[in-house]
Amino acid sequence: MSHAEADRVPAIIADIERFAVSARRVVERGEERFHHPNDDDQRRIARSLVADLSAAADRLPESFREAHPDIDWRGIRAVRNFVAHDYDGTDEQILWQAVAVQFPAIVSALRH
Repeated sequence: MSHAEADRVPAIIADIERFAVSARRVVERGEERFHHPNDDDQRRIARSLVADLSAAADRLPESFREAHPDIDWRGIRAVRNFVAHDYDGTDEQILWQAVAVQFPAIVSALRH
């Protein structure tokens, strides 16, 4: 990893941690609200967070991603692509799993 690449990693990790805070707020509001048919705000937030996480992961140097094989980098991109290309038909449970399970797991892995 070049010096320039290494310099940008902390800022990208900080972005990911900030996205995880937003994901935690979505989860704290509850799964019932997340799935409510007349209120899609939480699902829209989750879609945005999935896209933001994927973009941040793509900005990380390849050597950094290789040094963290416990994080499913391809899975992050796959979920983002699924959400982006199947917008109206996106399985809400995939979005919920992304914010409730994957975000905390990713942040935990990055901290170790």
